[in-house]
Amino acid sequence: AAAVGGGRRTRARDVRGNEELERHIEYVFDPTRGETGPVTLPEARVPVGFPAGSYLRNGPNTKYGVGSDHFFDGDGMIHLVSFLPSGKVSYCNRWVQSTGYKKEKEAGQKLFKGILVNNGVEMLKGIAHNIIFHGALGTNGTKETTNTAVVSHAGKILALMEAQKPVRMELVVKDDQLQRFETAEAGYDFDGMLEGNMTAHPKKDPVTGEMLLFSYDMTSQPHMRYTEVSADGQIKHSVGIRDMKRGSMAHDMAITSDHTILFDLPLEFSFSDMITRNEFPVQFKKDAQARLGLIKRGGGTEVQWFDIARGGNVFHTVNAYNDEGTGEIVLHALRSEPERSGYVFNEYSPSYLHEWRLNPNTNGVQEKRLGNLGSEFPCINPMRQGRKAKFAYMVVDTLLGNLKTWAYPDVGVTYQTFAKVLLDDNDEEGRRQGEVVSRFDAEEGLYLFEPTFVPSEGSSAEDDGFLVCTATNPVVDKSFFLIFDAQNLEKGPLSSIELPEKVCSGLHGCWIDHSSLL
Repeated sequence: AAAVGGGRRTRARDVRGNEELERHIEYVFDPTRGETGPVTLPEARVPVGFPAGSYLRNGPNTKYGVGSDHFFDGDGMIHLVSFLPSGKVSYCNRWVQSTGYKKEKEAGQKLFKGILVNNGVEMLKGIAHNIIFHGALGTNGTKETTNTAVVSHAGKILALMEAQKPVRMELVVKDDQLQRFETAEAGYDFDGMLEGNMTAHPKKDPVTGEMLLFSYDMTSQPHMRYTEVSADGQIKHSVGIRDMKRGSMAHDMAITSDHTILFDLPLEFSFSDMITRNEFPVQFKKDAQARLGLIKRGGGTEVQWFDIARGGNVFHTVNAYNDEGTGEIVLHALRSEPERSGYVFNEYSPSYLHEWRLNPNTNGVQEKRLGNLGSEFPCINPMRQGRKAKFAYMVVDTLLGNLKTWAYPDVGVTYQTFAKVLLDDNDEEGRRQGEVVSRFDAEEGLYLFEPTFVPSEGSSAEDDGFLVCTATNPVVDKSFFLIFDAQNLEKGPLSSIELPEKVCSGLHGCWIDHSSLL
């Protein structure tokens, strides 16, 4: 079990200089080369109680930019594994056909300049090139990649990237077959109702069916916009957040049953820094103000802001809920503390489980770190979204090494451990909040990607379900879809399904019940 609160914090093991392990890391990040399927996987075995549905995972997968761009500038690619009612399993993968991808595909070569470089002059050159030669004015000089996440709502599948509008994908499962998976519509805007772009981390309420989201604009007011989408996919409320005085990057959010939590953290936009200091314009400012904002769901327009401890950053939230006993709103997220101000996309800074308790009556905040486990990509049972959850699942930082074939980032982090962590502060078994209650350590050479929780058929307990992920192994040059018992990770994979295509390091995925598709 991990220590809670004080003590030595874990972080990825630095293996720079170890040629074998650095080759592993390079392999993990090296992109998938093409598209495959749909194909049936005849050797696949499915655990009892595993439901029918599809797993989708999106991530950067550049077609033409290896060696010249940042990994995050890559084209979106979605890997899909479908579980059919008969027990058959099928696989396919597709590039997300964003406008940027389609232009380069038609040209048969790289056209756009990557802009995630910590060099203001080179970034400006890239922006100007993309606008002048490739019509990227509407995307502020960036190539549309739609490479970060994928969600399903109101029968539609949306590929997401926070600086762009979604791309709608179409999945057809019929007559016990995965028949088709393809791009249906780039620049999806909810029938013209979506103002601005859309976060890669919208939240779906499992009770009301609503989807809550935000967008940000670093260069003009309002710097943030909050939007509510009905269960049937219609935007019913959208409001600009006018009391944000700076442009800042916000990657994630959280919800409770009646509030949404927004982030105003010190990843600040500064045009002057780009010009006078020749830096990427979004820099972490270690001593700058950090705030959490509460806005009421159901048409709220005013944000109640809470000052929180400075010096930290959050990319991914775990969950939030209303504490009925204290009247507080409780937020759990993974918080990093970069050692210095600067460009966050090139340097490794581990994140640790953190808790904030916000008191709307006093505007007070209590916060603390929960444990010492450097970790990322958290998930919970989606049926607990916005309600108190007992457990969270996440990958544990394992290896850090150079990425020599990429222009950026300088280093890559890989993961070989899953941890099941206790969130509950009143555990009946006497376990401590933040304690690791179950874990899986992969064999040498097997690298794990983001976990997703899939409730089992007829589940009752919160952890009655499965943890699923894609994984890759450079030693045997194979990739897999793994299924774990969420109650007991120590068992190891209940099923290890070999995939016909390599799956490289990616970002975020989701599980889709086929009955929810249009």
